[in-house]
Amino acid sequence: MSNIPSKIKVGWKDVDIDIIKTSFIKETSDYWGQYNNRTNKIEIQEEAPDMDKANTLLHEVLHAILYHSSLNQPGGPLREDESEEQAVNSISNWLMGVFIDNPWFLDYLKDTLHGKKKSK
Repeated sequence: MSNIPSKIKVGWKDVDIDIIKTSFIKETSDYWGQYNNRTNKIEIQEEAPDMDKANTLLHEVLHAILYHSSLNQPGGPLREDESEEQAVNSISNWLMGVFIDNPWFLDYLKDTLHGKKKSK
């Protein structure tokens, strides 16, 4: 997998990305990363397979979006931890499927958003 940059911009914030060598999650866990809103950092375990690293990065970016948009704050639709995790997990997994099944899609978005292709 290509190198993951050390930062990603989410809205108005630069979020740090760390690939960590020591697993912070017990072996019985079924996830490879976390987003910490206090430190504004995404951590991904180094030992995760490449596809899991990609999915985890997308998943944790969605958590950052929810946090910074207040959707998971008191009164928000995803205020319960279980609701937030279910929504983020479902969306990230389905998006990964769309990206895998439609290899042209990400290039199309990138080219269109950055003005490389003119719309008709």
